[in-house]
Order: sequence, then structure tokens, then C-alpha cells
Amino acid sequence: MSWVWGRHFIFLYVFQQLWEFNTALTITTGHCFKNITVKYQAPITKTRYKLDTTNLEYYIEMEDRFRVEMVRVCCPGYRKILFGLCEPVCGVKCPENSYCSEPEKCQCKRGYEESHNHHVRSIIPNSTEYLECRPICMGGCTAPHTHCVGHNECNCRPGYKDVSSWFGPMRCERIQCPGDQVYDLQQRKCINVDMDLEQLMQRVARKLAKGLNDLDYDDDDEEGEGEAVGGQSKRD
Repeated sequence: MSWVWGRHFIFLYVFQQLWEFNTALTITTGHCFKNITVKYQAPITKTRYKLDTTNLEYYIEMEDRFRVEMVRVCCPGYRKILFGLCEPVCGVKCPENSYCSEPEKCQCKRGYEESHNHHVRSIIPNSTEYLECRPICMGGCTAPHTHCVGHNECNCRPGYKDVSSWFGPMRCERIQCPGDQVYDLQQRKCINVDMDLEQLMQRVARKLAKGLNDLDYDDDDEEGEGEAVGGQSKRD
């Protein structure tokens, strides 16, 4: 029994402290309870002498009074939305596939995970501007030239097309363009190629920079994600 009374005493003491402190806040999932001063009028009974007599009479007069009330408001860092709910506010828009989970804090959506960019984290830790959320594919995308584009959703990499059968495993082949065209990854279609000598030399220099003895054609195919893919350069 003494334990129960002890709990009641602690609860009453905490409630009294919150009531007496005018700016006290009690956080409850985005909601806070704040003490405010409210003005109201109360009827007061008074006496006065009747006109031209020495007799007293009673009358009612309304006077201003003040009381402290506890109202529910959105906590700092939250804003009010429909049905009195409160949602967190992030000053910077959360990146793709993420949402504002707490004030000034973005979190990846379900089915996505935070990309581990240790270089960026070491420069600007806890920065929402550099948050990247990548989709999660259970087991990974094991077919060649595929990547995870959504939660448990694999697709062919840019520059490749899906040629798998209805019930067969996923197969991706390089998109073939006519001899005078290349596949543009941004426009996602074959376009006429117009490459001058300087552009050609720059492209060859990039290839040579990777090393003449490191001719991994599979990796070279994946590099095509950053540039146009030629129809005649297939080495498969």
C-alpha cells in the first residue's frame, strides 16, 4: 500500500511542478501541453445603498479574473496539420526515398537503406543534404547487368533491355543501335553520333587512364551508364 501512495505522491508532485511553471512542456509524440493564462469574467455579489435611503441592497457585477489552463499544442520543431495532428518540420527538403522523421532529421523510407558514404560523413556529419537512400533487394540482383531500382525490384541497367522470357530468369542484353547511331542514356533512345576529333581523343584518354593491362570488358560495359553506348562496341 505504501508503494501505491508513493507513486501517487510522485505523480502529483510532477503535475504541480508543470502547473506552476508557466512555460512547462510535456512532450507526447509531437504534442506538448503548455500552461497559458486565460482571462474570464466572474459574477461578484456586492452591496450598495438604495437610492435616497439608508437601506442596503445586493447586486451582481461581472469582474475580470485570470486562471491558468493547460492546452495541447505542437512541440517546437513540429507544425499542426489536419485533425490536430503534429508533424515534424525539416528546413531542408528530405532527399528522394526519405521522409522527415524528427525535427531537422530525415530518415530512409521502409524498403530503403542509408547509403554508407563515409567520405561525405567525415566532412559533414549528420547532414540531411548528403543523405542517400538506396533500395533494398533481398538477395541482391544477381543477373548480369541488373541493379536494384526499388524495394525487391531489379531492373536492367541503363543501356540494356530485358529479354527474359515470361517464366525464365531475368536476362539483360545491350541495346543495339544502327552503325551511325549510339544509345543516349539520358534520352533513353538511339541518336545520331557527332563526335569530333577532340572528343574522340578525350574518350580514348579516359580508357587509357584505366590501364592498358586492366581490360575488363564487363566493367567497361557498366561504364556506359555515364555516357552514350555505341551499337558497334559490343564485345559479348
